[in-house]
Amino acid sequence: MTNFTTDINSRTGVMTIRMRGFFQPTKFTEFLEESLKSVQSKKPKIVVLDARFIESGWMSSNPWIVSWFLPKLDLLKVKNFGIIIEDECDPFTRFSVINLENLLENEPSIALKIFETPEEATVWQRNASKVA
Repeated sequence: MTNFTTDINSRTGVMTIRMRGFFQPTKFTEFLEESLKSVQSKKPKIVVLDARFIESGWMSSNPWIVSWFLPKLDLLKVKNFGIIIEDECDPFTRFSVINLENLLENEPSIALKIFETPEEATVWQRNASKVA
């Protein structure tokens, strides 16, 4: 079973994209594209993908993320994008994140931050929302 939700924290203005389950690459990108509607209407400055419970990698979607999704976030004035993973996350998810980090090394338009715990992400969100 797959699950996809977005929500925004009214206090911090941080939007969280939550995905759970196994996603084919087309469904993964479709959900990210759908999340842009929430970004457009809610106007967060920070977006976090909670990838802890994704049971598949998305490495084949990374070029699309870099060339299409992240530039759209930038156009919508999102300045920070974070991904939450954990030590015990799916290995393909971890490889996908490592690959995405490598692809973004020379892309200064949006800051990408990787977190090993939701608590780390929460601290970063608080600090980044003060600046954003």
